[in-house]
Amino acid sequence: MPQQTKIFRVFVSSTFTDMKQERGILQQNAFPRLEKFCEENGARFQAVDLRWGVNEESALNQKTLQICFNEIARCQKISPKPNFLILLGDKYGWQPIPEIIPQEEMDLIHGVLPVLSMELLKEWYKLDHNAVPPEYVLQPREENLKEYKSWEPIESEIRNALRRAVNQYDPTAKKFSPKQKIKYFASATHQEIIRGALDPSNDNNQPEKHVLAFARNIVGLPNDHNTDGYIDLLSGKPDEDSKAKLDDLKIQLKSKLVECHIDQIHLPIQGDKDQKGKGNRLSGHYINYDGKWYDNGLILNDLQKFNEVVYESLRSVISEQLVQAIDKDEINHEVKLHREFKERLTEHFEGREAILKTLQYYLKNPGEKQVMSLIGNSGTGKSSVIAQAVKLNEKKSAVLVYRFIGITSGSSNIISLLQSICGEIARGFGIQAKSLAREGDDKAWYEMSGLSDILKKCLEKATVQKPVLLFLDSMDQLSDSDNAKALNWLPRTLPPNARLVVSLLPELKPALEASYKVELEVLPIEEGKVILNKWLSDANRTLTNNQNELVLNSFSRKQLPIYLKLAFEKALKWHSYDHKHTLKEDVEGMINDYFDDLEKDYPKEFVRTATSYLLSGRYMGLAENEILEILAFDKEYWEVFKSESHKDHRQELQDLKDILEKEVNGQRGYMKIPIAVWSRLYLDLEPFLTERDADGVPIITFFHRQFNELLREKYEL
Repeated sequence: MPQQTKIFRVFVSSTFTDMKQERGILQQNAFPRLEKFCEENGARFQAVDLRWGVNEESALNQKTLQICFNEIARCQKISPKPNFLILLGDKYGWQPIPEIIPQEEMDLIHGVLPVLSMELLKEWYKLDHNAVPPEYVLQPREENLKEYKSWEPIESEIRNALRRAVNQYDPTAKKFSPKQKIKYFASATHQEIIRGALDPSNDNNQPEKHVLAFARNIVGLPNDHNTDGYIDLLSGKPDEDSKAKLDDLKIQLKSKLVECHIDQIHLPIQGDKDQKGKGNRLSGHYINYDGKWYDNGLILNDLQKFNEVVYESLRSVISEQLVQAIDKDEINHEVKLHREFKERLTEHFEGREAILKTLQYYLKNPGEKQVMSLIGNSGTGKSSVIAQAVKLNEKKSAVLVYRFIGITSGSSNIISLLQSICGEIARGFGIQAKSLAREGDDKAWYEMSGLSDILKKCLEKATVQKPVLLFLDSMDQLSDSDNAKALNWLPRTLPPNARLVVSLLPELKPALEASYKVELEVLPIEEGKVILNKWLSDANRTLTNNQNELVLNSFSRKQLPIYLKLAFEKALKWHSYDHKHTLKEDVEGMINDYFDDLEKDYPKEFVRTATSYLLSGRYMGLAENEILEILAFDKEYWEVFKSESHKDHRQELQDLKDILEKEVNGQRGYMKIPIAVWSRLYLDLEPFLTERDADGVPIITFFHRQFNELLREKYEL
């Protein structure tokens, strides 16, 4: 789904038990202020704090680190700068066993393990040949190991066995590299920091310019069991190995981010450029701050300044990015979003040669004067065909304009859609679209009748040397305003050298009775097979022969692209050692089954409640912030959410809610469900979501109408 609004998404990385004060004030103050600042500048801010985002079910499924790593990667993708905030104290933290081990490494480990240790690993790790390359996957914990204290001895035994094997492997032969060793020896926080700051996957990330690390120094911190939660303990005594690893991590961060002390920082911060009289620039991104240990615990020297420095530091980077990232030209921004969607649709496009030849013939036929309407049921692949037709006509002398209606908030509203396409066509001829309005008609640019007339005049600018090719996909996705779906704003006869292709559902067919109509046939089985293989290859996955046969045989019943997409998304989660798989016979069954699976992967009540609110919005959708706020406002669901959160965090969540929603100066704030909770579900739904306009606000909704209809029935709305 194209990104409508610039989002600044920052992952907060730290140990949990020792950072309650810092995380609390950021959630209460700095982060809400950053949200407001971004909203005022046409953007969004999201802080990803997984302390409140990874529930107990995720821990049982052994997916905690995968969730963390996926969130870091998403922050880096969505928000190049800033995207990572580090809070460090005196605790190195939980050192997990790897959730995934490449087969190549596990084979080396098996070669040096004693029999008992090897049996233990075989019990907990299974080889998945569906991964490319193959990998061993840590298996879920059963209910009898739900409590971590029950699982901890087993985890410790596995950890020690893996470390012994990795350390003793014959150095004269193939050995483990430092990078390979990380997952066996580093804490979860350390591994997050490597991915977010020390060695990000994107070389252009430049963490030294935007990643912030705040390192706390505690005066008088006892080095014993009295500070449990603030230091690492082993059998009740300080863990020297963990301390050494933490010290080394801090050294690496200091060299990467440059060190300074919070007392050297004078607010407000002005980014990396000193502005005389407006505060000192941020001289380093590794910022030390202090606290003191008393009998009753930790007291920070200046918690409020810590909060202000975090706020100002992030705000200054965001301010710089806003200038660079947001295109003030609305047409350029809209074109960019539709181009990205077109590229996504054509990345794995295959076949459809007959319909594409028909389209090409229409576009090149000098005597054609009718609009061409591509007609097909929901899920037949109309958008992909339109996208491929656009791709085939790029790099030509034509003025090529295309919109996939419904994938941006502007394209679903008929007024903004016509303004955008008229503006882009007119720009291709070096004129202003507004200049084509009837003389004296000052309202033409803001009314459908006037814009319809301007569209006709734009098309009349087409020449033999510079024809106009206009593609409008998914006319059914237009909003109901201005009777847009009646399609009477479209020209019935086209001027020479102008071509207009639209796609629509059969129900809109009567609105274009005089058009050149083409029915879209089902997807041939062989083409479906090639597309499936390309999708799997892009995801570094494959399927067993039986699994592959199941998907293709099931697809062959209806041969609908949407069915194949649903089957693919389901099969992505299959392992080679799984054997009991079924696929429903039709799209309706697949959608229901897809959501049944989500209710197993996530708390059932969360999926039901989030989806129900999404469908209950006035326009069958909601803005993302609305979803998060409504879930927290729903008293019944809030209690369910707390009960499913880690027990150590439940009271902290309630306290934060009470603080945020307390009325101050007549204003009441709003608690939100942690973004990480929603974003994981969003990623699973994203292949079937879109964003459209609702009274000027971009809302998230389902792209295919079948989802809306079936899910409303499923959840009895």
